[in-house]
Amino acid sequence: MRILQISHRHHVAGGSDTVFMATCKLLRDAGHEVIPFCLDHPENLPSRWSGYFPKGADTATAPLQHVFRYFFNSEARAKLEQLLDDVGPVDVAHLHIYHGKHTPSILRILRRHQIPVVHSLHEYKLACPTYTMERDGEPCELCVGGHVGHCLRHRCKDGSLLRSAVMAAEMLSSRLLGDVRLVDRFLCVSEFQRQVMKRAGLPVQKLATLHNFLEVPETMPQNGHRGYFLYFGRIEKLKGLRTLLDAFDGAPHRLIIAGDGSWCDEMVACIRSAPNIEYRGFQSGRALTELIAGARAVIVPSLWYENCPMSVLEAKAQGRPVLGADIGGIPELIHDGRDGYLFSPGSPQSLRDALKKLGSSDHAAFARAAWLDARERFSAANYLANLTRHYDTLCQTPAPVGLHLHEGAMTH
Repeated sequence: MRILQISHRHHVAGGSDTVFMATCKLLRDAGHEVIPFCLDHPENLPSRWSGYFPKGADTATAPLQHVFRYFFNSEARAKLEQLLDDVGPVDVAHLHIYHGKHTPSILRILRRHQIPVVHSLHEYKLACPTYTMERDGEPCELCVGGHVGHCLRHRCKDGSLLRSAVMAAEMLSSRLLGDVRLVDRFLCVSEFQRQVMKRAGLPVQKLATLHNFLEVPETMPQNGHRGYFLYFGRIEKLKGLRTLLDAFDGAPHRLIIAGDGSWCDEMVACIRSAPNIEYRGFQSGRALTELIAGARAVIVPSLWYENCPMSVLEAKAQGRPVLGADIGGIPELIHDGRDGYLFSPGSPQSLRDALKKLGSSDHAAFARAAWLDARERFSAANYLANLTRHYDTLCQTPAPVGLHLHEGAMTH
C-alpha cells in the first residue's frame, strides 16, 4: 500500500511527533511505501521527499503574509499537487498535525485525486479553538459544539483577545474549508475523545478509537522495584504536580520526578525542604527506561483531559502499576484494582488513599497484569493491524464524486 503521511514536523519535538515518526517506521517495516509530507524545517530528519515540503506560518514574528498562511497555505496546496502528479496514485492519506500548518487548503487536492483521508486526532482542535479544552487551569467544554465566541470572551489564548480571535477564526475557516467534511475517518486516541468529538458535531460514522502504541517487551520484565514512586513527563501545573507534591508532603514514601517544563523552577523550590522527593531533571532513552523499571509504581496526576498519555503505556510495558487521575482518557488505560488505581484529580487525599491501597495489594500480580494489558492492547502489532484495517476499509469504499462547496451546518 502507498500511504501519504502528513504532519508538521519530520523530527521529534513532542508527543505527536513521536507517534507520527513511529507510525511511519511501523508501516515501512511492514512493507508499505510511506511518503511523508511535512513542513520545511532545519531540524527535519533527511527524507528523499523533502524537496516537496512547504513552509509553514511563522506565528512568532507574524508578518501579514504569515497570518494569511496560518489560515490557508497556498504553497502547501501547490507542493502537494506537484507531489501527487510526480508520484502517481496514492492509496490513502493520513493526517496528523496540520491545522495552522499545511492548513485544510490541502484537503481539496486530496479529494480531487480521490484519495481517502484519515485524520489522527492528537488533541482537541476540532472541539476547542486552543486545542486543550482547559481554561484557567481547569477543564473547559464551553466551545464544544461550535460556540467559539467563548474563546474571545475568556481570552483563552495567552490572555490575549487578538490571539484568541485568530484561533477562533482559524477554527471557523477550517470548518468551511472542509476539515470535517473532506475527511473520511477520524481516529481518536481515546474513547473519551471520541465522545467529545461526537458532542462537537462530528459525524459518528466517521469516528473510531485507536489508542497509541509502543514496543512492548516479549517477556515480562523483572519485577525488582527499588521502592520509589515515579512521575515522568512535562513539569506543568495542568499535569497535577501540585497534587502530587501535596500527597507526598510528610509521607513515608520516596518520590522521584523526571521531566522539564514551565513550572520546573517553582516545583524545585517547593521540594527543597522535602527529603523524600527527588528531582532528576529531563530523562530519556535507556536512562528513563531504567528509571521506570525500578519504580514501585508510576503516578499520572493530571488535571486536564489527557487523551492517551504515553507515560501510562510506557509504565505498563515495563510491568509497572499505574496510579492515575480519573479524568479524560486515563481511566481507559488502567484497570482499577487490577493493574493500578484511579484517584480523584486534584485531591492529594485521594492519591494518598490510592498509595495505601497499592501497599496492601499483590504487587507482583499487579505488575504482571500491567504488562499483559500493554501487550494485548497497546503493542505495535495490534496498532498496525487496526490501522491498516481502517485503511483497507476506506480503500474499498467508492470515492465521493465532485466537491461540494457548502457544508450546510458548520459541524457536519
